[in-house]
Amino acid sequence: MSGNTGRRLAAVALTAFALVAAVGCSSSDSDPEAASTASKGPRDYSTTPGKGGPCRATMTHIDDVGQKITTDAEDRTKAQTDLKDAADQFADDAEKIKNPEAKKAAEQLSTVYRGLADSAKHNRSPDMKTLPDQVQSAISALSTCAAAE
Repeated sequence: MSGNTGRRLAAVALTAFALVAAVGCSSSDSDPEAASTASKGPRDYSTTPGKGGPCRATMTHIDDVGQKITTDAEDRTKAQTDLKDAADQFADDAEKIKNPEAKKAAEQLSTVYRGLADSAKHNRSPDMKTLPDQVQSAISALSTCAAAE
């Protein structure tokens, strides 16, 4: 696993925690053990410049989203907007992906981020028992697809 893949997973895990901080919810209900599963990496994918397709682009968007949300975490309005924008981005990415598993994974990320945006809007804590597994399985499928591009 490359350092980039680990950072992607960490960024996504941080997204959920940043969301909790942004909306002022207590993180006491979150399950630290479940959240730590997000640090287990998927299969590495090629990082050769000039190669890649829609799965690789989605992996890049995962990095970008994690950084943006982490940066904007202290501003609730910006965090909500970032989460909604991320959901829209992953939905757009899914339309471009031909691989059925990777397409489903991008759609899953869109659903996760839409749920996070809704949680932020309604000042609720996200479900940290299922979120890391959903994100990890999606990233794993996208990583495998990106490796083949």
